[in-house]
Order: sequence, then structure tokens, then C-alpha cells
Amino acid sequence: MKDKVMRFNGDAGTSVSGPHRFQATRAALDPLFRGDVDYLVRTIRIREVRAIEMMLSELDLAVSAWYPLAVLRAQDGMSQRELGLRLDLKDAAIGKAIDVMEKAGVLERRADSQDRRKALVYLTTSGKALAKKVAARRQKFLTALVEGFSEQEVEQFTGLLERCYVNIDRFVEEQAA
Repeated sequence: MKDKVMRFNGDAGTSVSGPHRFQATRAALDPLFRGDVDYLVRTIRIREVRAIEMMLSELDLAVSAWYPLAVLRAQDGMSQRELGLRLDLKDAAIGKAIDVMEKAGVLERRADSQDRRKALVYLTTSGKALAKKVAARRQKFLTALVEGFSEQEVEQFTGLLERCYVNIDRFVEEQAA
């Protein structure tokens, strides 16, 4: 699959190479931003993308394919729009990702049996095999992400992040009004 699988990467510009790539200690955080939630979230996201890139490199897979594969593995056969909504991506971004993945033979579009004007996105046989490999890597990553957390802390952390998600939506709506 070399050179034909998912070179579209919506998270471009985050790659860093070299021996200092993952010095993720509290002391390594910029002291000017220590305790700054926005800075921490941004920094964690950058490091997350780097870790995912590293895990997916042997599959010749871009980070932008990580989430669509996970969603389609859980519920295969959905419209491009629904997939975009679930991933919080604009139509153009999800369309480009689907095009690249379709060209790579990882997924395919099929006419909806209920509405022939509408196409649904499905994983191909090779896409299902790839999604299974990605799922194993994703689970390994998620386990590492919360290493040292109790079950209660994971639930609390997840709840706090969900509240941040709602708060951001509310803020955006208020700013748009």
C-alpha cells in the first residue's frame, strides 16, 4: 500500500523529528503557560498527533484516516455528511479524506438502498483489516494516555472534557449572536 494510502493529513504542520520529540514532563512545559488550560489542551493535541503519526507510520496511514476508520469500524455504511458530523469536520475536509481513502481501496461509496440519490461510505475488505489494526493501536494509545489514572479519574477527566466541549459550543454560539 506504500505511496497510495492516505497522504491527506488535516493535521499537517505538527511533525517534529529528533531525539527530543517526546520529553513530556511537567518541567518541560513552558513556565509562562503552566496552568493555562488552552495551552495544555493545544500541547496535548500536538503530542497526540505526533504519537498517532508514529504508530500509524508502519501502516503508511495518515492521522486524518485514524478517526474515519474508527467510526466506520463501529458503524459501517453511513453518508459522507453523517461521517463528517460525527467527526466534526466540514464537508470539504471529509470529502477529501474519503476521496483519498477510496483511491487507496480502503473504503467505497455505494448507493443507499433507501434513496438511490444518496451514497453511503463502507469499508472494503482491506479497509476492515486496516481498521482492525488501527483499533488495536488506538486502544494501546488510549491505555497509555491515561496510564496511572484510576477508573474514577478517567471518568472524571472524560466528564470534564465533555463539559469543555459543551462550553466551547456555547461560547461560539454566543459570539455568533
